[in-house]
Amino acid sequence: MSDYYARDRQFWVPVGYAVPIGLMAGGAGLLFTWTVGKATSQLWPDAIDNSFLGGEWWWLGLTAVGGLLVGLLRLWLRVPTNTKGALENIATAHVDQRSAVPMILVSFVSLLSGGSLGPFDAGTRAGGAIGGWVSDRVGADEATKKINTLSGMNGGIGGLLTSPFLASLLIVEMSPREGDERYRRVVAPSLVGSIFGFFVVWSFVGATFLGIFSVPTYEVEIWHFGAAVGLGAVAAFLSRLLGATVFLIRGWASRIHNTVVRATLGGLAIGVVAVCFPATLGSGKNQLPELIDQIDALGTWLLVGVVLAKIVAMAISLATGFIGGPVMPTLFIGGAAGVATHALIPDLPLALTLSCLLVAVPGASIKAPFSMALLASLTVGVGPIAVAPAGVAVVTAYLLTTGLGVFSSILPGKTADPDAPENVSYQEELFKMGQTRRNPED
Repeated sequence: MSDYYARDRQFWVPVGYAVPIGLMAGGAGLLFTWTVGKATSQLWPDAIDNSFLGGEWWWLGLTAVGGLLVGLLRLWLRVPTNTKGALENIATAHVDQRSAVPMILVSFVSLLSGGSLGPFDAGTRAGGAIGGWVSDRVGADEATKKINTLSGMNGGIGGLLTSPFLASLLIVEMSPREGDERYRRVVAPSLVGSIFGFFVVWSFVGATFLGIFSVPTYEVEIWHFGAAVGLGAVAAFLSRLLGATVFLIRGWASRIHNTVVRATLGGLAIGVVAVCFPATLGSGKNQLPELIDQIDALGTWLLVGVVLAKIVAMAISLATGFIGGPVMPTLFIGGAAGVATHALIPDLPLALTLSCLLVAVPGASIKAPFSMALLASLTVGVGPIAVAPAGVAVVTAYLLTTGLGVFSSILPGKTADPDAPENVSYQEELFKMGQTRRNPED
């Protein structure tokens, strides 16, 4: 293999395509998030009481109507049941262009309705579809089309995340790699797509996630690294619990064969959870800073309840036909668990527990440990030394779940049925966006 792969014309062609693809994908991501933000601000109150049963009962009507619209849109727009989610799109470097716009519309209604999902799916789906469309127009070969699709995904979320470098690392870490040279050929176009997508969003918004979950700084001590290993184990358990909950609720939801009824009941259930635990409403981006500020007022067990309720709300959203990204809600689960852990064990600094669990839960769940470790330093605002325990936690969680399979025996044993709970990789449940199992009528 030549060390001068960058001198090959086939290296520079995707880099050139990444510029217009990144710009268009960044514009699409910006349009989606801006529209969701404006519409959400009109429907939902700015100030929410995060205490138990602090939600408003009229939320039930709004979430149920939202679920009804999700179901109707899926029928009218013929959104297929077995459509790939954002994570699977990245893993395969492919987006179905025919279903992209219908799924983005369903995602818009899903987020507007208070579903426990985020904009990641729409950003990657729009960007990937743009990359595929450009490839088809210019007659690109299949290998170049895959790279262009990933460049578009980078552009779609380059401005949504804290940094274009983080977006590139996340996409490349989760994307397919056919040998070391293919991996290196993907990196440059992905980064170019991220930078130009970031440029579009930054030009209009002028803000990112940088420091959004700010906490008091702390001095790192040797014993914090041992604590980080324990926090990583907690994150691994939460990751498995999330996947198992999605699997079980998806199995129950599949018994409801009518798409509209299933989504409506899902919306109503999301509303019930939100009324009981208001912090579970929506993606969690705005709610997590509130939990940090209100840690003393809310109390330990309410915070633990929020973590478990968010897992249930996210599982309901994924299992009943709502469409959206799993990254932000999973970050919320980890961050809320970090706040709850500090409330339970005050001797553990909040910055330690928050930064470790914030990134370790999604790091294990979506199989992107390095991206999540970088995210800790950028979003929590801790320094390069203080972020080291977070790196230990995310690697621990990743190794326990993916490398060693610890906690995979929540439902032990094997059967001949490939769909049986005993044979399911719970992490993979997050890859199935808005799907149900064994539903012949959809």
